[in-house]
Formats: sequence, structure tokens, C-alpha cells
Amino acid sequence: MPHAPVLGDLATPVTVIDADIGVGEIEALIRADPEALGLVAVDNGATYVLDRPYLDNVLAGRLGYGRALMFRRPARSILRGPALVLPAATAWDDAARAVLNRPSGSKSLPVVVSFDDGRLGIASVGPLVEHLSRRYESLAQDDLLTGLGNRRRLAEVAGDLLAGDDRPIALMLVDLDRFKEINDELGHARGDELLRQVAAVLAEAFPAAVYRLGGDEFVVLLDEPGDDLETLGRRLLRDIQGPFTVAGVPITVEASVGIASTRPGRRDLGDLLAGADTAMYAAKRHRTAVELWRPELAAETATDLRLLAELRTAIDRGELVLYYQPLVGARTGKVESLEALVRWDHPRHGMLTPAAFLAEAERSEVITAMTDRILADAVRQAARWHRDGWRVPVAVNLPAPVLAQDRIVGVIAGLLAEYDLPASALKVEITESAVMTRPERSADRLRAIRELGVRVAMDDFGTGYTSLALLTQLPLDELKLDRSFVHRIHDPRERAIVEAVAAMARGLGLTLVAEGVEDQQTADILREAGFDVLQGYHFGRPAPSVETTQQAA
Repeated sequence: MPHAPVLGDLATPVTVIDADIGVGEIEALIRADPEALGLVAVDNGATYVLDRPYLDNVLAGRLGYGRALMFRRPARSILRGPALVLPAATAWDDAARAVLNRPSGSKSLPVVVSFDDGRLGIASVGPLVEHLSRRYESLAQDDLLTGLGNRRRLAEVAGDLLAGDDRPIALMLVDLDRFKEINDELGHARGDELLRQVAAVLAEAFPAAVYRLGGDEFVVLLDEPGDDLETLGRRLLRDIQGPFTVAGVPITVEASVGIASTRPGRRDLGDLLAGADTAMYAAKRHRTAVELWRPELAAETATDLRLLAELRTAIDRGELVLYYQPLVGARTGKVESLEALVRWDHPRHGMLTPAAFLAEAERSEVITAMTDRILADAVRQAARWHRDGWRVPVAVNLPAPVLAQDRIVGVIAGLLAEYDLPASALKVEITESAVMTRPERSADRLRAIRELGVRVAMDDFGTGYTSLALLTQLPLDELKLDRSFVHRIHDPRERAIVEAVAAMARGLGLTLVAEGVEDQQTADILREAGFDVLQGYHFGRPAPSVETTQQAA
């Protein structure tokens, strides 16, 4: 059985020199071994690496001394900061994290590798960082709670199926009913246990076809499923009905299933998910348990005029109010910023959270007016705090339809000028899905927002399709890890993903934020993992501006 890769596997033997030798002697050593990655110098017990590109510049006289003068200088005069020295037995994951934790100016320098017999070698950092990227990409395609593939693996598998011939493909979206009540009654840990049991039953009933989207939603992707999809959906419901035993409590599971199939000229995962989602919500609304997508369902969902009309009126009447939740320094415990979260003070239904209306709003042009109002209210409140001496930045979420509009940069600039608020006192948060359709255009727009002086954060990271390559191209200041990872940080496998994300964020120079922190133990683990900022009920629930002001006093 092959051993796990260690740093010694990458190391090339190296010549060790004393810092007193002349630069001219270094040239002789380098010419004698054209394949050498460089040399290692030892001076007063410290180890220094002289990599080949740097030595080429030195020997060519490009450091300002001239070639003739440089050759008379000792090696000590060209040494840079001490090298990173790691044992040959260091695992690649650990070595890559150590490399990324170095100061930005030294991240590309080779690593000095020490062997048990006293020999030294040099290892390039490229394979280490590439390994960590591949490791993260692999972990990021698995749902570690259930062992199923996640949304990213679904996208990969579905992409291959849908790119093939015209054979039919169907997608069943399964959403557990009243799962929140189970979580509230039994706790998140036991809710997770129920999800694991449901996932196991689904995986047995539909081998290699089941994925978990997140929360209590599962997808079954069917290749040539046959004609009677509704019967298949009802069989699925019987399979997962249970009862399941969790902590000695028998639980019967009810669920809603939405089903969508490919149509001529429409072979896209986004279409299938959207259709199945529409059908699933119709099944909940009609209490039919299973619904197949059909055009009238889309029309029914899209023309929910009452809700949209009420929301438009709510904006004009000032019924939308902002609550603010603190984000605190992981090491200081001090409030570093506030996130503005919208609520709807509905005249009949009371205070509604975004879950009750945001999805409908994002399907309509009303999302623009709603976001404009939220931005204006947040900037106005931030300016008031700023004038009163509490100069804490306020974050506002930009929905995908709003980020797609050219006007948003001007709107933000205008509000900052109108309320005389420094741009550094405002932060915008985007989701992964907001940048995936047109990543280049989104990057340009975010870049323009940053040029105003406004910070940019990616929210809910880990729940969408963002690749590491795309992450390096986006003009970001902060990365907010989704609460679904945080809630399971105590699982060593889940922690591996979190630590990989933390290492990548540090390597990219991003502030790393964890949301959904509900207890001190989780906060301690995240702080040790390298998170900079924490957010969650443990530090404060969202509260109106008056209450937030009182807490800050």
C-alpha cells in the first residue's frame, strides 16, 4: 500500500554553503549543477535558501552592485530572511498550509527540507499549493454529513449526462417537511442524525443517483427514468417515511417532491432544478406530496401578484425595517462591523424574516426597489453612528439581480455622497450564485465598488459552485464561510475543509469570517483554525438600530 505523500518525496538534494564564501564561488557551484534548484546557506545557526532565479539575478549583477563588485562580496551579503525549514516526514497538507502562512513576499520561495540523517534538500512550493487546491476541490464535492455528493458533484455529473444524446433525464427534488421543528425540538445534532439515516435509505433505493443540496433538501438524478415519474416519487416517499429512531425517539418523515424532466431544446441543470423547485413548492402548497413540473405551475408561482403587490406597498409605506447583527474579532471579542438584515413589519402577519418574501422578490423587479431602500436606510444609519463617534462599518447584501445591474455602482456612490459617509464604513456582501452567470462582468462591477473604497465580502462560501480559480479573480476583501460548515466543525472531516479554506483565504490575503457561531467551544475552534471574525447568536442576535445603539453605549 503506497504511503501518504510527504515533503521528502518532493525534495531535491542541495549543496549547503557557509555564509563566508564569496559570490564568485557560488557561481562555480551553480554552473557545476545546471539542474540545481538553488543552494542553502547557513549563518550563525540560521538557514537561508538561495533559489535559482534569485541567484541568476545576483550573478548577472542586477541587484545594483554590478557584476564585478558583486563577485567580491561574501554570500552573507545576499542572504534574505531565514528559510522555512520542515522535516522530510511533513505531510503535504501541513507543508502547504505552512507555505501559505508565510509573509506574502516569501510565499513563492522553495522550502528547505531536513532529513533524519542531517541532509538538506529543496522543495518547490508549486506542487504543494496545487495539492492543497486539489484536496479542497475533492473535499468540496462531498457532503461530509451524509456521504452523498453535494451540489458541485451534482453539477459535474449532470453536466456529463445532459451533454450526451437526447435520452430523457429527470430530477427529483426532495424537501423534508417541518424539519425545522425536529431541529428545534431535538437539537441540531439529532436533526443531523435523522438526515444521515434518510440519506442512507435514499442511497440504497437509488444507487449512485442521490445528492444533498444542503439543509434538508436532496436531489435524485435519473437517467432514462421511464414514464411514470409520479409513481416513482411516491415510492420514494414511502421509502423515507420511516419511522427512524433518533436518540430513542421514533420519527416519521414526511416530505414534498418536485419532479422535472428534460424537454426538447432544454437540457440544462439550472432548468431542471428550477422546474423541480417550482413543482416541490406546489406540492407543499397544494398538499399533494408529489408534483411534476408543468407550465401552469411556473405561471402560478410567477404571478403571485398579491405578495408582490403587498411588498411594493410595504416599501412605499416604510414597512421594511433593518435589524443589525454584530461581527466580532475572533481574538479581541470587539464589534468590528454590523450586518444589516431586512425584516418586513407586515400589518397582518407581524415581523417577517426574509425567508417569507425574499425568494419571491428576487424573481421580480421589486428586488431593485427593495435593495435601494435597504441600502439607503443602512447608509443613513451608518452615517448617524459615524457622526455620534461609533465608526463601525455596516454590511449590506447585494442580491444577484441587483449586482447584475450597471446602475448599482452609481447608486452606492450617490448614497455615500448624500449622507457624507466614508466609503470605508460600508461593506457589500454577495453570494457565490451572484457571480456565476457572468463572472467577468461581476468582477468588473465589484472592482468598481471597491474603487469607491467599499469593502466586498463573499457570503455563504461553500454552498455554491465557486472554484478556487474564480476566487482568485474576484476583487474580494472578505470570505464568509457558510454556517453549514460551522455547525459541524466538531467533525474532524468537516474541520479538514474548514482548515483548507482558512489556509486558502490567508494565501489570498482575505479576512476570514465564520457565520452561525452559537457557542464558545465553536468560537475557540474557529479562532485556532485562523478565522479573523465571528458572527452568530453567541455574540448577538439581530436587533433594531435603537437596541443596537444602546448595546454599543
